[in-house]
Amino acid sequence: MRNTAIYLAAAMALLCLAGCHKKERCQVSIGDARFHVEPNSAAYSNLNSVGGYEYFVGGHRGVIVVRMGINDFAAYERTCPQDNTTAVVVSDDWGSTVLECPVCHSRFNAYGNGEPLTGSATSCCLYQYYCNYDGRTLYVSN
Repeated sequence: MRNTAIYLAAAMALLCLAGCHKKERCQVSIGDARFHVEPNSAAYSNLNSVGGYEYFVGGHRGVIVVRMGINDFAAYERTCPQDNTTAVVVSDDWGSTVLECPVCHSRFNAYGNGEPLTGSATSCCLYQYYCNYDGRTLYVSN
C-alpha cells in the first residue's frame, strides 16, 4: 500500500512537470544586440511608462524593448521564429502585451517570455535578450 502511494505521487509529479514545460525555442538568426539606453529620458518617451515599448536597431531584424514594470524590462529579437525572414511588431489590436508577425500572424506574449499564443503558426518563443536595469540605464545584451 505504501509503495503504491509513492508510485502514484511520483507519477503525478512527472505528469505535472511534463505539462508545465515552456514552449520550445527554435533556432532563429540573432545578431549583436549589445546597447544601453536611459529609458526615463525624453529620447525614449515611449519607455517612460509601464506598458511602453520602443524598437531598436540591433540583433538580426531589430529588438523590441517593453517596459513590464517600474524597474522591469523585456527585450525580444524581432525575427519571427516561423520563417526567420520577417520582423514582428507590436500588435495594433492588443498593444505592447502582444507581439505579432505580419506575415504568418503568429502572436507572442511579451509579458510571458515571448511564448506564442494559442492559434499561432509556430510553437516557438521569440528569442529574449538579457536586460539589466540599474535604476537609470537599461543594458541589453545577448
